[in-house]
Order: sequence, then structure tokens, then C-alpha cells
Amino acid sequence: MSGIRFEFDANCLPEVMRSQPVRAALKAEADRIAPVARAIARSEVSEEFAASIEVVEEIRPRGRPTAAVVADSTDAADHEHGTSSTPRRRVLGRAAHTRIDGVT
Repeated sequence: MSGIRFEFDANCLPEVMRSQPVRAALKAEADRIAPVARAIARSEVSEEFAASIEVVEEIRPRGRPTAAVVADSTDAADHEHGTSSTPRRRVLGRAAHTRIDGVT
């Protein structure tokens, strides 16, 4: 029985990364994380902070697509990383590492 020989051509990787299926998978993962982040934010910070959480898609300068869950509140960094007056809550970081199916 003979197998199929496959040679990976790294030159095609940028095209693969920009493809619609890859971009859709990135967005789907961000869309899964965002409501978890909003729920944590509502519970531990405020409704206003939760409302500032959204999914942002972009193409990086070298062509790599991203889909990120961001909080555009002015105090988002304070809640994520903490300050001398704001406890570190890691709302976005915890949401990104929480899997609904129980697998982390």
C-alpha cells in the first residue's frame, strides 16, 4: 500500500492564514470568549465595563489575521493587571482560558 506524499510549501502559509476558513475560526473563538468575559466583568466589576468588551478583527502589518476580545474602557488595563488602588482581576485572561466544555 502506498501513501500520499505531501510537501509543505511555507510560501503558501500567508495565503492560508488570510483564508476565510482561518479567519472564521479565529472569529469563532473570540466570539466564544467574549460572553464569558462579559459575564465575569458583570459579576466582578460593573455593567459598564462588561459593555465595553467586544471582538475586534484586524490584519496585522505582515498579513496575519487576528480576532481579539478587547475592553475599551479607560480603566480596562487597571482591572486586567491591577494597580495600587484596583485589584488585579484578569477578566479577559481568565475568559480566554475558560472552556465551557470543561477542557482548559
